[in-house]
Amino acid sequence: MNLADLLQESLRSVAREARRTAPMAAGIVWGVASVFVLVAIGRGFEATQRTALDVLGDSFVLLRVNRATNTRGDPHSSSFVQLEAEDIADMRTGSPSIALLSPKAAEFGARVFRGGNITRTTLIGVDTCYADIVNVPLAEGRWLDQHDLDEELPVCVIGAETRDELFGFEPCIGQEINAIFTRRQGEETVLRRLTVVGLMRDEELDEDDIYTSHRDAVLMPFTTWSRMSNGRFQFFVARPRDDVDRDAALAEARRVLAERHGFDGEDRNTLVPYFDAYERKERIDAVFGGLEIFLGAVGALILLLGAIGVANVVLMSVSARTYEFGLRRAVGCRRRWIFLQVFLEASAVCVVSGGLGFLLGIFGVGLMERVELPEGFAEPRAELGAAWLPGVLLFAVSIGAAVWPAWRAARMSPSLALRGGHL
Repeated sequence: MNLADLLQESLRSVAREARRTAPMAAGIVWGVASVFVLVAIGRGFEATQRTALDVLGDSFVLLRVNRATNTRGDPHSSSFVQLEAEDIADMRTGSPSIALLSPKAAEFGARVFRGGNITRTTLIGVDTCYADIVNVPLAEGRWLDQHDLDEELPVCVIGAETRDELFGFEPCIGQEINAIFTRRQGEETVLRRLTVVGLMRDEELDEDDIYTSHRDAVLMPFTTWSRMSNGRFQFFVARPRDDVDRDAALAEARRVLAERHGFDGEDRNTLVPYFDAYERKERIDAVFGGLEIFLGAVGALILLLGAIGVANVVLMSVSARTYEFGLRRAVGCRRRWIFLQVFLEASAVCVVSGGLGFLLGIFGVGLMERVELPEGFAEPRAELGAAWLPGVLLFAVSIGAAVWPAWRAARMSPSLALRGGHL
């Protein structure tokens, strides 16, 4: 007996037992398809979250100064801390654990107009290194340079939504816009013309908030922003050095600010991360890593139930063929050939069922890609990474379902089998 004969005999045996194995095989089909679709949905959510993080940048912290307590030696006093250009300079020299640092001075809801088009946007003053800290993808033009900063030039880089509101489909590079700055709340305003030198690509997601988004923003040199406004701000961005704990880096910056403004340097509430890309990345890794473990456990349970059914059906088939196996053993058939035949029978059921399950899962994912999903649902991603989990589970389940009945058949005593004995 050769391997081809064994395979043919195994397939004929599977066909004879089709009515018994079909319900169990259907369970495996459904289990593989379910796990495949769930993993694809999880991959879609993960890809959406990672894309959102990549758009902003994954190696920076957006920091905000808050109300400081214990100011100027008075344990009962508090004050609202605002930053100035000198604070940034002192933090650069007094915080060696921070590799890059830039102000993000913002005036929210400022009026900007061009001709008859007017919109409200966020006027943001930054240093040139801002683009090395935060991702600023450009669609056209250039980024701000050191000459713009040194000469306080009235130039700007605008977001996609600001461009749509002011220019529509017209070209914007080299054109002028008018921005209205407010130096004091509700009082003095300054009108300033700014020349557009760059346009940012629209890659952000809708849920990015006003403090991190560039879509509806006008970015300009920090020196230009300071001259037009009151020069004080609350936000700045920082990138700690790779070999330094970011909490230690923030503690250094907090101590520098405490010396300048006279508050308690150990008060963690004075300088807080408003957006921490490092923490968000770790959270994404933890959430979706746990999701894959959960889906693996669910898929293993579903496939295990189906495999137990297949193993029982194959074992019943072996019990009904005890005389056949006994006769084969009596005429010299080796145990390994009997083991291999029964093993192939159970494996064939599991593998064929798993293949149909993959096809059903791919069909389900394709159907979901064509329908409009509810808000908050990411498009599933049917890729090789979504197939490895159900594939590994199917392989393990197939081996488990095949080994037990094959081992029982191979250890059968020929004399007992010929006398009509059972397993």
